[in-house]
Amino acid sequence: METKKFGPKKSMKLTEPLDTWLSAGLRDFSVPEAAGSSARVFRLEYPPMAGEFADHPAIKVMRPDKRQYALPLFESEVRILHIMRDVPGITPMLGLGFLQVSEGSWPGEIAPLTTSLQQQASALQVQGVADLFTPDETEDFLSELKSRVAEEWLAFIILPRRWEDNLYLRCDSGYTRGEFQRTFAVINALKAGRQICEIIQAAHDKSIVYLDHKVLHYFWNEPRQQVFVLDWNIGRLVSNGNSQDVYEFDVLQFSARALHHLLTGRQAPGSVNVGPNRPEDIQNAPVKYEPVWTFDDHKRLNENEMDVLGRAIQGDYKTAKELAHDLQILLDARQSAA
Repeated sequence: METKKFGPKKSMKLTEPLDTWLSAGLRDFSVPEAAGSSARVFRLEYPPMAGEFADHPAIKVMRPDKRQYALPLFESEVRILHIMRDVPGITPMLGLGFLQVSEGSWPGEIAPLTTSLQQQASALQVQGVADLFTPDETEDFLSELKSRVAEEWLAFIILPRRWEDNLYLRCDSGYTRGEFQRTFAVINALKAGRQICEIIQAAHDKSIVYLDHKVLHYFWNEPRQQVFVLDWNIGRLVSNGNSQDVYEFDVLQFSARALHHLLTGRQAPGSVNVGPNRPEDIQNAPVKYEPVWTFDDHKRLNENEMDVLGRAIQGDYKTAKELAHDLQILLDARQSAA
């Protein structure tokens, strides 16, 4: 563990928020705010952690007004990221630790549309002490988590910043004004969907479910043709490894919220809305969704693709591996036709 001071005149500082978005210049709608119910996310300036992430990493900090609610979510996310650290597509922890704020207060969650609002939303004036742990010290961090939170420290996780590739911005039909067929082709949607299924299956093999499958949590790296996932704080370790219904529900939620969004530009009707969702929002979600196709769906997708998506949101796929297999068949067909 290393102790560092942070603040506006220190080498370690928190700056603008990365979790409150609004589509400046698009007046008739806004991007849903991504501010979470348990944490805030800011840009971190700390040279030792820049490295290959030259645009500075992100720091996810426990909300000071939600410590007790956030504590089990942080514990779960850190454990999951540690277990899943070698799985392709997992956004890795660069560091973790605890902040103790001595001066300043956390900014509000207004999306920064102007310089004035951006300054108000920044955490730059917040200062104090940070106890920083490396990923190899995860167990030490976890052993201190409850006592630290009781003493009013704020837990944090440092992650690579991947915001520019967010798949909501690529594939949501409202945000792209219907241009998502150009911004995210069906081939890429199928490729991303298959890769997410592989991540989900790897998680299930380790007795982990993700659950919060809003497309805001997925990021596309165009040069690598690779999808990345973040925000596992609603995910959990399954105590009974034979709880097949829990894993099936995870595949269903992915299908209705993320896969449907990737392929059609919107979530399946009746699925949990994009937003700062709480665990109970997911737990109380439907276990089956009926397909509702639009004229644009028929233009974008072929019959086989709509058949697989329709069966997926109705719960026909019992494992992520099974769904990944059929998405690969659809992808092969698209690539052959191209």
